[in-house]
Amino acid sequence: MAANPTKIDYILLCVGVLSAIAAGVPFPILGIIFGKLIDTLNSATCSVVEDAASKAAYQSDVNKKVLQVVYITIASFFAIYIYTVSWRLVGERLVQRLRDEYFRSLLRQEASFFDTLPAGAVSSRLNGDIATIQAGTTEKVGICICTASFFVTAYIVAFILNAKLAGMLVSLVPAFMLMSFVGSKYINEYSGRMSDHIASASSIASEGLSNVTVVQAFGANARIEAKFAAHLMNAQKDGIKKAFATATQTGLLYFIAYAGNALAFWQGARTIADSVGSTGSDTTVGTTYTVIFILVDGEHSL
Repeated sequence: MAANPTKIDYILLCVGVLSAIAAGVPFPILGIIFGKLIDTLNSATCSVVEDAASKAAYQSDVNKKVLQVVYITIASFFAIYIYTVSWRLVGERLVQRLRDEYFRSLLRQEASFFDTLPAGAVSSRLNGDIATIQAGTTEKVGICICTASFFVTAYIVAFILNAKLAGMLVSLVPAFMLMSFVGSKYINEYSGRMSDHIASASSIASEGLSNVTVVQAFGANARIEAKFAAHLMNAQKDGIKKAFATATQTGLLYFIAYAGNALAFWQGARTIADSVGSTGSDTTVGTTYTVIFILVDGEHSL
């Protein structure tokens, strides 16, 4: 409410939320169609197609599923396009109003308020902090909502198709979450340190260049350069630590994903082997593939 949103902003917000939720639904549906397509291909390779009518029916079934995939991807395109545009407009309008409010607040401050701030701090915060807000309020919000919708829909579909296999893959959720929270904690910590060191270095550079005559008169250029370099070296050290933390998090992300794939295919193969020859079993290669396909990708993206 501090950003003074208008009716247009509320409309864009609602459209962005609904379209982002809708954009997360098509992928699990595609998984179902892919599973059925695999069952169709598997039945054709496991049986002898004798007459032309059977061949035509088989080809017609495949063509029908392929067209369904095309229609769903078109719908997904429009949903993603709408939520991206909506959230981008929301972020741009929000940032514009925040800049205006922040600048008006600065003009209302006493002159002594700026005496306690280093040179360039106000402009740096105005650009840097607003850019951070803009990055966090544009299409990234839509991506988060879309991913959450995809995750929930994937689990609903997976438990309907194969509850046992889906229940086993629930173990990936705490593994992904623990890795994300721990990794993000260190990444954010080192990123904050980097920003502080770079802001201090920029302040020293801005103040030195603004008073270059005084710096030259007192021969303080070497001392100012040493302070500037010290802040940059500290920023470099924290940047290296951030790189290690990011690399570790990314490596664990893919390790958990592929380990989940291995677990899922192992359990899926056992389930298919147990269902061979049994009556009343609805477990197929396609349903097993669908569960693995949508759950592992859904948890990985989340």
